[in-house]
Amino acid sequence: MDSPLYAKFDISETAYKVVNNQEIKAYVLTPKNISSGKHPIVVKFHGGFFITGASLFPDWYPPWALDYCLLHSAIIVTGDYRLLPESTGLDMREDVLDFWDWIRKDLQPFLNDRKPGVEADLTKVIVHGESAGGAISLLSGFWQPSGFIKAVISMYPYIDLAPKREKPILGIAPGPESVVQNHLKSIQPGKIVTAAFPPERMDITIPLAQSGDIAKYYGTDERLNAWKLLERASDMPYTLILHGEEDTAVPVEGSLRWEAAAKAKFGGEKVTLHVEPGKEHGFDCAVPLETPWLKGYLAKVTELWLGRTEK
Repeated sequence: MDSPLYAKFDISETAYKVVNNQEIKAYVLTPKNISSGKHPIVVKFHGGFFITGASLFPDWYPPWALDYCLLHSAIIVTGDYRLLPESTGLDMREDVLDFWDWIRKDLQPFLNDRKPGVEADLTKVIVHGESAGGAISLLSGFWQPSGFIKAVISMYPYIDLAPKREKPILGIAPGPESVVQNHLKSIQPGKIVTAAFPPERMDITIPLAQSGDIAKYYGTDERLNAWKLLERASDMPYTLILHGEEDTAVPVEGSLRWEAAAKAKFGGEKVTLHVEPGKEHGFDCAVPLETPWLKGYLAKVTELWLGRTEK
């Protein structure tokens, strides 16, 4: 990936698993000036309504998140996963669980080969993501052993899939339904899709999201449901949610409901929701790391993650 966004990082690529003879990729980003020794880990999941997007798609990777990693000399680990509608929500979950296992078992041997002397500190792990990736980050807090993930940063998480959108998503009018139907008919059994750089697949993403029909392909298994997981949980990592008030892609009401449920279950210390007035989906891509409100929220994340106050 030659995007200037990643100019301060070295990027290494590998396959963390193979499905039907098709590789699913993981990427490890290390600061170019990284020193030998132990470094904290930031795990990142990409968005795209579970239908499009890719781990290194630069337009959806907020610069503040990269700057935050540079500030703390952190290792970024990000992985693709099977996308809808060729696959299901449970397929996605299986990939995410396998990715977490790869981080625990295989990240260090991978670093030994690519970055000798650099150690991944598995006692200092946080996770973040945007939209669908925000949902996966939030869900990972329940899918992983208690205490392993020190904090979750979930940007406009796509955890409420079903509601039909009243406003055009991001001002984009959905195309004809025939585009979706033709795509569904073209799916080959066993063929998976694990990454797409928008606008690729946006022609099916927007109408499926607009209608709320993504939920049919995602599935209803309770292991995919943020509310059911919360209901059954005995603990959860601290979760910071950022959401734009005028989000037309992922309405803020879902985050408001989840925040209320999490606070009712575990108290106010476990979740923080920041709603940015007047802002759309992806608003934080234009928010610098030094923005006072963001810096303030990240101070708690840093303390939980690294055991020290923000620099």
